[in-house]
Amino acid sequence: MNKNSNIFKSIKIGNFTAKNRIEISPAGSFLCAKDGGNNAEFLAYTRSLARSRAGIVTLGVSSIDEEISGVPITSVGSPLCIADLADIAEIIHTYGALASIELVSGKYMLMPPEVVATESSKEEVNHLIELFANAAERCMIAGFNMIMIHGAHGNVPAMFFSKKYNHRTDEYGGSFENRCRFGKELLEVIRQKVGNKIAIEYRISAEELLEGNSEIEETLEYAKKIQDKVDMMHVSRGLLSENSLLPYLFQPTYFPRAMNLEAAKRFKKELNIPVSVVGGFDLETAEKAVSNGDVDVVAMIRNILADTNCVSNAYKGKSEETRPCVRCNTCINRTHTQFLHLRCAVNPLIGREIQFPKIREEAKKKKVVIIGGGPSSLEAARVLAKKGHNVVIFEKNNELGGALRMASTAAFKKDMKKYLDWSIRTVMNNPKIEVRLNMAATRENVISEKPDAVLIGVGAKPIIPKFTLSGTEKLAWVGDVELKRVKVGQNIVIVGGGFTGLEAALSLSREGKKVKVIDMLPEERIGADGIQISMIALKELLKKEGVTFTCEVKLADVTEEGAVVENKFGKKEVITCDTVILSLGVRADREQVELFKDIAEETYAIGDCNTKGGTLWNATRTGFDAAMEI
Repeated sequence: MNKNSNIFKSIKIGNFTAKNRIEISPAGSFLCAKDGGNNAEFLAYTRSLARSRAGIVTLGVSSIDEEISGVPITSVGSPLCIADLADIAEIIHTYGALASIELVSGKYMLMPPEVVATESSKEEVNHLIELFANAAERCMIAGFNMIMIHGAHGNVPAMFFSKKYNHRTDEYGGSFENRCRFGKELLEVIRQKVGNKIAIEYRISAEELLEGNSEIEETLEYAKKIQDKVDMMHVSRGLLSENSLLPYLFQPTYFPRAMNLEAAKRFKKELNIPVSVVGGFDLETAEKAVSNGDVDVVAMIRNILADTNCVSNAYKGKSEETRPCVRCNTCINRTHTQFLHLRCAVNPLIGREIQFPKIREEAKKKKVVIIGGGPSSLEAARVLAKKGHNVVIFEKNNELGGALRMASTAAFKKDMKKYLDWSIRTVMNNPKIEVRLNMAATRENVISEKPDAVLIGVGAKPIIPKFTLSGTEKLAWVGDVELKRVKVGQNIVIVGGGFTGLEAALSLSREGKKVKVIDMLPEERIGADGIQISMIALKELLKKEGVTFTCEVKLADVTEEGAVVENKFGKKEVITCDTVILSLGVRADREQVELFKDIAEETYAIGDCNTKGGTLWNATRTGFDAAMEI
């Protein structure tokens, strides 16, 4: 891919021209002030997005409501917001992109849809339309080129269009024509306010994926009725209010890319305005979709968060330098589920630009020894090299990657494997980083390097209790199974329902194995502390593959017959199986940390050896943070 690729051709949207066909899709960052205004963190984050060189930068989840909710999302509900909006547009324009903003009603989007659609008075309906129109006008005054009306995912316009939730008996409900009326009037009033001085993009769920909800044929007819009032149709799917559908909105690594493309192709074929699509695209799939004439524009956000240089790298023909997104959904889980500031598992800088304004070469160059070659160590090594330091990595195995190798072996973990390959390649090719494979670190060989600083990235040890058949083929550790170091039988019991155990269950079931997962937690609590959107998807796939669960039991022993489990009342039973696989988590290797902690004045423990329950986000963050301190 290079500057001649089709995604880098300009496109006219309304009266404006986007320099390329890549749109940063809207996503709430929870980084702005609680009054809905700007702050330094949010403006720095916005600048990171704009620097990506995407053709359109769309600010996500911006509320038209007059009342301030206290939730840190951008407010467009008052004339007093215009100055802050202007600052945002100014930053985006600095990098040659069109400035766009997604408009929602924060108040109404959280209300039951049948209440909003059916019980709102005509006065309330008219007021709601007026709020959207006033917000659009403020965006125009502030210098935005585009607005996106969020009519997808069960938001307000979709509530009124819904045959399931709209039971009105007046002109806004009942027939198909009447259910279209709210959206049509909304767009007409906005046009009256802004004319053609701002382009309008309309986000729509091609299908809502639940029985009785909107389906593509009806949605297409609705799109045809409003296309003369908008400048681009943005195709998505699903409902935000239904947890089971969240993976279809924010596709995790277990799902294929470009899931909305087939629907978007229908819209492109049957409408006469530009069509944009969102849904798990990377730049390669985006290029293919645009080149084939399937859509005009492709929207994405997670690739940009993972590496804000991804667009410019592709333009320069240097895509191999781009840090891949692993589609883990750490970013969306934090904002959508936990209401935390946005972060990225592979890019420790995004959302934290104010804390780390610029990585610069240090005047005093240091020698840094890193013990271990896992993801935390690799992240630290890259940052240290960028700061001008000389780095030596001791890795006891014959390859880098640490626990990430186990996490990237499954066929459905191609995104993680791509990241792992990039991470290793960028370290091995860096002249400031010396990698010593097959060399375990000892106090003696580390001291002999005379390091100015030491980073200890020795990882964690798996929790493997002793049982009757420990050390036999009857019992295996999940890491050995994932890495194909051991053979397993046909009937399998996996002990532990975390991500690692469940991903192993999915892999093995797809190999034709009969798999049962046991855990001490109730089934509904399994994965509750993890990335919920991805866990919902994983559980759905396990169900399809026939994986079963026995919960609220613990493993008491492993015998020739199988797994002996004990419930909370002390009753034991045997689950017959060929192989018992342990996936009970890990413990930080504190012994190794103690061994090396006093070798240099500057010493940091990074990655799994300094955290409880390692994640890729904790690994990259701790490695990055330690490197920035040196």
